[in-house]
Amino acid sequence: MNPVFDHKSAFNGLALCALVVMPPYLGNLPGWLLLTFAGLIAWRYHINQRGGPVPGRALRLVLLLLFIVLVLQQFGTVFGRDGGISLLVLVLGLKFLELRAQRDYMLSVLVYYVLILGGFLYAQSLWLALYLAVAVVACTATLMQVSLQTRTSAIYRFRYAGGLMIQALPLMLFMYFLFPRLQGSLWGLPGHTGIGISGMSDELRLGEFSRMIESEEVAFRVEFEGRPPGPHQLYWRGLVLWHTDGRRWRRDNTRVTPTDSAQPLGAPINYQVTLEPSDKRWLFALDLPASHPQGARRGPGFVFEASRLIRARLRYGMTSFAHYRTTGLSPPERRDALRLPVDASPRAVSLARRWREQYRAPAAVAAAALDFIREEEFYYTLSPPPLGKNPVDDFLFDTRRGFCEHYAAAFTTLMRAAGIPSRVVVGYQGGEYNPEGDYLIVRQSDAHAWSEIWLQDRGWVRFDPTAAVAPERIEYGIDGVRRLQRQGLLLGQLPAEAVLRALELGWIERARYKLRHSLDAVNMAWYNWVTDFGPKRQRELLAAIGFQGAGWLPKLAGLAGGLILLTAAVAGLTLRVRRPVDPVQRLYHRFCRKLAKAGLARAAHEGALAFSQRVGQERPDLGEAAGLIATLYIGLRYGRRATATELARLRSLVRQFRTAATR
Repeated sequence: MNPVFDHKSAFNGLALCALVVMPPYLGNLPGWLLLTFAGLIAWRYHINQRGGPVPGRALRLVLLLLFIVLVLQQFGTVFGRDGGISLLVLVLGLKFLELRAQRDYMLSVLVYYVLILGGFLYAQSLWLALYLAVAVVACTATLMQVSLQTRTSAIYRFRYAGGLMIQALPLMLFMYFLFPRLQGSLWGLPGHTGIGISGMSDELRLGEFSRMIESEEVAFRVEFEGRPPGPHQLYWRGLVLWHTDGRRWRRDNTRVTPTDSAQPLGAPINYQVTLEPSDKRWLFALDLPASHPQGARRGPGFVFEASRLIRARLRYGMTSFAHYRTTGLSPPERRDALRLPVDASPRAVSLARRWREQYRAPAAVAAAALDFIREEEFYYTLSPPPLGKNPVDDFLFDTRRGFCEHYAAAFTTLMRAAGIPSRVVVGYQGGEYNPEGDYLIVRQSDAHAWSEIWLQDRGWVRFDPTAAVAPERIEYGIDGVRRLQRQGLLLGQLPAEAVLRALELGWIERARYKLRHSLDAVNMAWYNWVTDFGPKRQRELLAAIGFQGAGWLPKLAGLAGGLILLTAAVAGLTLRVRRPVDPVQRLYHRFCRKLAKAGLARAAHEGALAFSQRVGQERPDLGEAAGLIATLYIGLRYGRRATATELARLRSLVRQFRTAATR
């Protein structure tokens, strides 16, 4: 072991790395695991401060086996993203308990580098990349501190590590953008458990969406060709739910081949969807989709599923129509669309049958149901009261306060009770337009449920009872609803003037929205040109720089030539003469430069002592001072770590010698 190795400063460097590297895992790894990791570091710190015994090999082995069992219990595996990273974090914590030799500290720093890469398996935003770049600099500075035999200042180490990263940046960018790309996401990893990923379930339970609106996570972003549709047309279809037990709605997993078709009416709407990872298969499209995403499967109800779970950002183009007519309701689908639970809500069934006897036509019955919701004292609220054993009756006739799934489930139940085929559709409604990037942001909080009923001459027709009770939800989005309800305003029968006054933004809120949009636009550009930079984007880039249509041989030759030139440039920067890392050595080099100006240049083979002796022979007036500097330099450079007092003395001698040598 290096006799001048400073365990205390090396441990402090590793602890600093933990503070910098671990924050991106907050919320992605279990809390008990991160607390255990912090506890292991604190344990070793206590040992260093109080001088207690270091845990033996047997105890560390028991802890390792315990950690493996805990990770298996949490994730079911020690492989994959979550299980593998969790075990690596715990093993790194155990490594703190056996820090002895210099190599132990160096190995710990290398594990930190692996954890930095692991952070990109959870997110790939620009802000995370910038933060982790700082983490790389911190780990590199700590690696210098651990590996160097001489003492250097923290400022110098961080500056040097930052310089190394800047020198590596051109080569990294060259390789990233021009090296042949593989299909798929760079950071996708199969087999993880989905922690930290939110998505829409394949079941609708009353009260589920009111929990989803608490999440501000982005579900997907949409770029339209031309002017985007208005808020009343922004219904993003995801799943069609047919079966219900009165409290929850489920999709039909038995039929996978669609029998329905659509006749588009009006102009098409073309757009690109950038879907965030959800750990689900659902692909969302503007109602009603007319195209087919590549590699997706279409199911009944004009819904699409990816061939595998979506665990990396996915981009696909779509064409939809705002006006359409559908056909193809099969007898089994009609039967499912009329089925009610065995213990169906008696008051709701009685009310629906009275409407059917009174109005006859299905469209008139649906209009009567909307009028009932609109005219009675129904309110839209993000915090609905709990419902009893008969939730539809309780909602329609007692509480009359609910979220979108309450209204959609109740309306669909009423239609089925009236003998009208109906179903629930879940997805998202609306979105937040980003003028800085000219695209729409749809968040998890925009989750929505509505109904569709079958009309003989029109096919499936959308009816949104939420729009009847709270048109503000459709017009101003869920963010507008939040702002209204924070002011204590119940949606339902709120005058339009009061809504507009309540939704007026102050200059602080306008500035906040502008900043949020600008940051998201920058992040979107980062996704398109860095994290989602695939073969298609690379072909566009190569075409822009003159390689359009070129075969693989010219591309390879250009890549090799550019790589050689860039490597030579980086090598020139790296191999240029630098000031020595060691402050003692730096002072001695200054001493030698001053002698060289006086005509006494040190030969490459001359050691410090031999050089001082030659100086004394050729310049007796400088011999004593040169010998004193050489002796002090040799002692500090090769014998022991320089203290601040000794370093100051050497600096003073070199400064005085310089004056004597050049007068």
